[in-house]
Amino acid sequence: MGTAADAFNSARSYLNDINAQIWTDGKLLPHLKEAHRDLQLALWLNGLPVLRERSAVINVAANAVDLGSTQPADLLEPTKVMERTQGSTEDWVHMDETDFEPDIDKATTLKYWAWREEKIVFVGATTNREIKLFYMKSLTLPTTASSTLGFIFAEIFLGPMTAQYASRSVGNSTLADETLSAAREKLDMVIRANVKGQQNLPVRRRPYRRSGRVSLIF
Repeated sequence: MGTAADAFNSARSYLNDINAQIWTDGKLLPHLKEAHRDLQLALWLNGLPVLRERSAVINVAANAVDLGSTQPADLLEPTKVMERTQGSTEDWVHMDETDFEPDIDKATTLKYWAWREEKIVFVGATTNREIKLFYMKSLTLPTTASSTLGFIFAEIFLGPMTAQYASRSVGNSTLADETLSAAREKLDMVIRANVKGQQNLPVRRRPYRRSGRVSLIF
C-alpha cells in the first residue's frame, strides 16, 4: 500500500520538481488532502468494495434509539444491520431498513433501523441488544509523508490530482488542465482495478459506470 510520500513524488514529477526545490512535502500536503477527498467521493459514488467495512459487536442498551458515541466514526453509509440478545451466542438476525422509525411500541428486539441525519436510529427495544453493522467507510486523510493512502495504487490518481491543485494554486492553468486530464485517466484505471469485487456488494450499491459518475466530481 502506497504512502503520502509516493503521491508527493508522483505529483512532483508532473510539476517538474523532482528534487523538491519548490514543492516540498509540506506545501503539497494540503493539495494531497483535497485530492484524497475527491478520491474517496469517487469510490463511494461507485460503491467500490475497497470501502466496505464490518464493525465489531456494538452494544445497544434497552430503550436506546441510536448508537450514540458507539457509531463508527468512519461510517459513510450503512448497508446492513444485524442483531441478537446482548451477551448471547444466538444466531444474528437481519434487521429491516425503513425510511423512518416505525410508529410502533418497543418490543424485545430492535427489528427496524433507519439512516437519518447521518445516524443509525431505532424505535428501541425493551431489552439490551447487540448489533453488527456492515457499511461503507471513509478513509483516513493523510497527515504526514508516512501516512498510508488507504488502498493499493491510490497514488496513481493522487499524484496528478495533487499536482493539479498545486499548479492551479499558483495560477498555472495550463499545467493544471494537463494534470487534471491525467488524473481523470488515472482515476478510471483505479476504479476499474477495484471494481472486480463489486458483484458481492449489498443491494444498496451504486453501480460502476465507466463514463458516468466518475467525471462528475471534478
